[in-house]
Order: sequence, then structure tokens, then C-alpha cells
Amino acid sequence: MKDITPDLTFDGVEYGRLETPWSLNSLVYKGASQLPIDKATPAINRGVFGSPNPTRIPLAEKFFNILQGAIVAGKSPATLKGAYQRLRKLYKWSDENNFEITESTVESIFLDWSDSLIAEARAKNTNSDTPWTCAVAVGALIDEALNRERQIISYTRLRKKYGVKGWRKTGEKINFEKLFVMGEALLDVCNSLSIETIQGDLPALLKFRSGKELEHWCRLVPSEKLKNGLDGATNKSSKRALWISDTSWRTRHPLINLRLEAELLIFIAQTQMNLSQASRLENGKFTYQSFSGGYHVKSMFKERRQGEVEFDVHSEYRTHFETYLGWRNSLFPVEGLLFPLTSHFQRASTTSTNFAATRKLLKQIDVEYISPRSLRLAKVNWLLRKIRDPNLVAEMAQHEESTLLSQYERPSYQAALAEITRYHQKTDPAFSPPGPGVCVKPTPLAANAIPKNAPAPDCANPAGCLFCQHQRDIADIDHVWSLFSYRHLKSLELASQRPNGAARDKHPAQMAIEEITRKIAAYKEVEAYKAWVIEAGARIEEGRYHPKWNGFVRLMEMRV
Repeated sequence: MKDITPDLTFDGVEYGRLETPWSLNSLVYKGASQLPIDKATPAINRGVFGSPNPTRIPLAEKFFNILQGAIVAGKSPATLKGAYQRLRKLYKWSDENNFEITESTVESIFLDWSDSLIAEARAKNTNSDTPWTCAVAVGALIDEALNRERQIISYTRLRKKYGVKGWRKTGEKINFEKLFVMGEALLDVCNSLSIETIQGDLPALLKFRSGKELEHWCRLVPSEKLKNGLDGATNKSSKRALWISDTSWRTRHPLINLRLEAELLIFIAQTQMNLSQASRLENGKFTYQSFSGGYHVKSMFKERRQGEVEFDVHSEYRTHFETYLGWRNSLFPVEGLLFPLTSHFQRASTTSTNFAATRKLLKQIDVEYISPRSLRLAKVNWLLRKIRDPNLVAEMAQHEESTLLSQYERPSYQAALAEITRYHQKTDPAFSPPGPGVCVKPTPLAANAIPKNAPAPDCANPAGCLFCQHQRDIADIDHVWSLFSYRHLKSLELASQRPNGAARDKHPAQMAIEEITRKIAAYKEVEAYKAWVIEAGARIEEGRYHPKWNGFVRLMEMRV
């Protein structure tokens, strides 16, 4: 039976030196999917799982042909890897529950598996989209393998949780302040790791504008942590000295990869290119065509690529990018990847980095790490807020406008606040009056039973607003502070007057003071507003006046 079993190992995928080829061979052996692929393949070859189940082979071959066709069609290897790993999860669960997945049973088993994903998510008390993402990928393979007309995912109880994403719960997920802090840290890493530093003595010193400094020993134990007596061990001491004196890639690749990771993150933030595309960019000579605010960057034509690399950068980034190219070309051959991240494991060039070195470094300096996807989201949303033209931003980000607005746009508290303010400025009938409060109609109209000799409303005299029918007070401490400050101003005005003995009517300033005192007393009667009255009174006693009246008070105090 083993001889007639088809080989379901994927062709057309670039593997690393130590990487086990991706395969669906484990699908036809019961229990094989419970092991990682690097352990399952050798176990199958040793006969650990015995003979394959012939009833499993037809469906496994269909799954293989679908995914192999996707490789031939040029789909991302990362997408393929995710699909086949999730498919193996289904088979793992099936084997654990003694089910046999065949063409006739796969639909019912899939539905039961989707229920188990829900139960598992509830047990972990998580609201993530992981069960949906996992099931929808496997369901799509089943639909295509069985030529289903209706998607099998629609028969499950799984639903995409649109409301569980962080930015929907907290309003605005993109924190530009944290983004800029991380950007500054990445730039400091790039500036610290020059050729001289990398090829110099260890430890390499990383300096940050925050004042922090970190020592990097390139996987050596720091001197202060060496065990007692190591210096006397001639053999170990000589090996350590040889490692420090060796400045080749063999010993200094942690420093080189750290800068490459930092440069890659900066590049993604600048160009909005996704990680898989940026990781596969090839190096070469680049030309720059200026446009408003930046450059269109193209690589010189290469016959073997039959095309050009093109992306847009801000003008400030060009100098940094050219500095990086000089650094990169001095360490690596000109031909090759633009960001040649390498390791002793010789990973495939199509494998995207997880930025482990950068994550560790940022954690040491208390800076939050922001993923490449979030960097792209931030750039798109920053452009949306700056340009306010979704069509143009969609073109710059190489998306359809509908895709940009539905998948990339994030709500902004600041932008919404500005839009609401502009709306009210256009539609709200209230306008800024000369006196305290607001005015609902810019037509002066004296209040009923206005006192004799009280200031007449004229939309020019602040005191006149106090006796106008269109004046409105505001439930806000700032307004209460304004009333106190204006009352103090009128008291200074009254003190500066020298009425003669024949005057029998109240001075207009006295009437304004009494009207303001009446308003303040009304605020004091409301329990929620008492604290405002106390606070505003304390500010006046301290000589802190409302900005609207502060200048007038200072001038009047000079006269009194």
C-alpha cells in the first residue's frame, strides 16, 4: 500500500536549509497530524504510523491539488502555509476523537469541529476572531474540493466578530505618540549600528535620544556576568578572545540583523508596503523622481526581473535610505535582497521575519512594539487625516477606495471632534458675544423689567449682555470663572468712580455686579455646581482671572 500512496509534498516552495518540506502526507495516516510537520514526516518514513488509510487518500489528493495549484498561480507561500496548517488542525482533532475524514464524512466532521472551536474559545474566555479565521480557511478548501454551491461555513454557529477588535472597543487603536516613540528608537538603532560599531570591539553600544544606553554582546555572556575563575581558564578565555576579535558575519550577524530589522520597519512605515513584499525586494540602483512632498523610487531595469520596483517615500527619508544602501552594500554583495536578513539556519528568502531581536530590544528600553501591519494602518490613516481625500489615499496605498474605507480606515476621536466643531460652527445659531455666556440670536433685545439706568443691550457692551433676552449661561466651570472675573472687573470699575452726593440712582457697574451675583447664587443652589463656585472664587482670590478678562483687570488695577 505504501508504494501506491501518492507523495503529497508541495513543489515550487523555497525551503530553508533545515526546514522540513511542507506536505499533506500526514493526512492519510491516522495520528500523524498530531505531530509537528518536522517530526511527522520522519515518523511516516520510519513506518511509525503503519500503512495509510486508502479511504483518506482521495480527499487528501484533492486538498493537495488545490493548494499546489495556488502555488503555481503565484499565491503567497505564507498564505499556503497557513491554509495547510489549519487543515492539519482539523485532522488532528478528528484523529483525537476517532473520526475518519473521507469525502462522505468531512462535512459533518467539519461542523462538529467548528462547535469545538467555539467551546474552546469560551473555555479560554476569549473574544478573538481565531475560531472564525481558522474555520473559514478550512471551509473554503472543503467547498472547492467538493464543488459545493453554498459555503459550508454558513452552516456553522461561527460568526465573524466585527465588534471584538481593539479599535472598535477602545475607539482609536492607532496611537501616533507611541508610533513616533518607536520610530525614534528604530532610528537611534540605525544610527548606532554603523560599520565601525559592528566591526569594532564588543560590546557594541546602542545610544538612544532618551538618554538610555544598551550594550550588545553578540550572544556572548557580558563580562560582569562571567563566573569566577573563567579568566583563569585558558581555553575558554582564548575562545572568548577569538570570538571578540572576529568581526565577520559569523560573530556579528546579531548586530547586522538588528539594524536590518529596524530598517525594514522604517521602510514599511514609509512606503506602506506589506511585510512579505518588502522582504522579497531586490537590491539595485534606484532612481528618484520628485513629486509634491517626496519621491517616486524606481530600480533600474533588470532583464531577469522584467520589471521595476516602485514605491513612494517622503523627501526626508531619501537621505536615510541612501545611507542605508551604502551600509548594506558594504556588508553584502550588491546583488541580492534589499533587506538580506540571514541566520545560521539559512531560512528561505520568502520567510518573513518575526522581528524577535527588535521586540527584545524595545522591551529593554520600555518602548511598545508596533507590528508592520499596524505601521501600514497608521500610515494610511495619517494620510487620510492629512489629505482628507480617500480616492487619492487609496491610489497611494494601492487599494480600491471601498477596500481602504472598510478594511484600513480607523475612527479618530480627534478628527471626529474637529468635524463636529466645524459642523456646529456652520449650523449653530449661537455666536460669541462680548459678555459672559453665549448668544442665541445676534439681535439686542432688552429683558423684561430691566432696571432703570441698566446697561442697554447693543452687542458691543459686555454689561449689556447681562440684561439681554438672548443671553444664555453655560453649565461649565469655565463660564462660572468668567462670571467671577467679570464681576471683579466691574467692582474695580465701581471703585474708580467718584459719584457726587446728588446721584440717587445706582451706578450701571453696581447693577452689573448685582446681576452677576444673582447668577452665581443660582449656580450655588445646584449641588453639582457648588464646587465650581468654590473653585472660581478661590482663583479670583489668588489673582487668577479668566483669559477673557485678565487683560482688562490688569489695566483697571493700574488705575485704581
